[in-house]
Amino acid sequence: MNITKDLCDYLAGLTADRLDQDLLEDIRYKTLDWLGCVTGALDKKSSRAVLEMARESGGNPQCSAFGVPEKTSMFTAAFSNGVLGHTLEYDDVNKIAITHPGAIAVPAALAAAEYCGADFEQYALGVTAGYEVMIRLGAALNPSHYDYWHTTGTCGAFAAAAAAGTVMGFDGEKLSRALGIAGTMASGLVCVFGTDAKLVNVGNAVSNGLKAAVLAGKGFTVPGDVIEREGGYAQAVSQTRNFKYLCPQDGDELRIRDSYYKIHAACGHTHSALDALQKIKKAQDFAWDQVESVSVHAYKKAVELTGTFCCDTELKAKFSMPYCIAAMLVYGEAGLMQFTEEVRNDPRIHGLKHRIKVEEDLSYTEEYPILRIERLSVTLKDGRKWEEEVELPEGKPPREYIRAKFLSLAGLTIDRDRAARIMEQVLSLTMESPMNRLGDGLRGELNGG
Repeated sequence: MNITKDLCDYLAGLTADRLDQDLLEDIRYKTLDWLGCVTGALDKKSSRAVLEMARESGGNPQCSAFGVPEKTSMFTAAFSNGVLGHTLEYDDVNKIAITHPGAIAVPAALAAAEYCGADFEQYALGVTAGYEVMIRLGAALNPSHYDYWHTTGTCGAFAAAAAAGTVMGFDGEKLSRALGIAGTMASGLVCVFGTDAKLVNVGNAVSNGLKAAVLAGKGFTVPGDVIEREGGYAQAVSQTRNFKYLCPQDGDELRIRDSYYKIHAACGHTHSALDALQKIKKAQDFAWDQVESVSVHAYKKAVELTGTFCCDTELKAKFSMPYCIAAMLVYGEAGLMQFTEEVRNDPRIHGLKHRIKVEEDLSYTEEYPILRIERLSVTLKDGRKWEEEVELPEGKPPREYIRAKFLSLAGLTIDRDRAARIMEQVLSLTMESPMNRLGDGLRGELNGG
């Protein structure tokens, strides 16, 4: 059985009747959420460097790189938008696949739609296909893949190829070629986490997936089973391959329904503990300076990636569970404002760092990544103690929350009127809406209206 071909035939068979009104609305909100992350990141140092590179690169005016006034080449736009969408660590996630599917599927489908002159219906199918491949492949390769490989960067190249190929109207055979080409381009290391290089993983995935789709459309040849073949991608990057996740079955729900919006502006491995602390704070009345100690028991990967207090940079603070907990104790939340330089230097936070301990619970490790169990206990100086355990972090907020999140993020770089116009443009998309018009409108709003 050719697993890659079967998956691609399934993707090629996706039609608009699989997208009910609730899912179409969610795709609009996923697009809005991603745009909020892009807009909020426009003034970051790493973003300015990428946007400067995009302006210098120029190229055939095909697509919108948000933050660049004029259209640029599709691949430049894809790289730039991919980087910016992941910069804030606030983009959506899938727990089992250990990945950020929207960071890939949305900019890949958007660039392909601008390139082809596609409408929202075809864009929505592309986004759906991107989520499908990202989540299925990430689930098949993990958890061992994530020991070294950044799933959003690696599986993201396949997902971007699927998203772009679907927008371009590929049949199963062309999609299979696109995924095969992506397989020799897919990369991204976990060891770069906490630095700007993590963002390159995402930008490369979006750009390389689009290149793979374009080359497939021009007839490039490749083995048709790059993922599962002997010596293929799965064997090269995973010790725990489970191909059942790659094989669609009759009655399967679309995987896009199994993705979660981020509530906290930090690495997802901190979120169960932060949700637990929020529950305690909501139920109990205490101040940060009453805290004697905080203990967190978590699965191994969370401890490895986030178990140490660190706040030298914004990115390192977002990958530090003790820092995030201390910030929430002092400020009541772990939103973007809690990672500014001023807050990171707050002596109250530093006064708490030795009171917060994170350690592994072997039973939780055994449940990962199906569950992200973390147990947090708070002990006060007067002896009072509370404990909460969270199996999976919150990730399905009301749509009012997503709108508020967008306006909050966009408000970091543009005025509220422009932000409101962007939100209206996205949420009012109909099946026939041309995505070129959306790209032009958004580019205009993000460059001064």
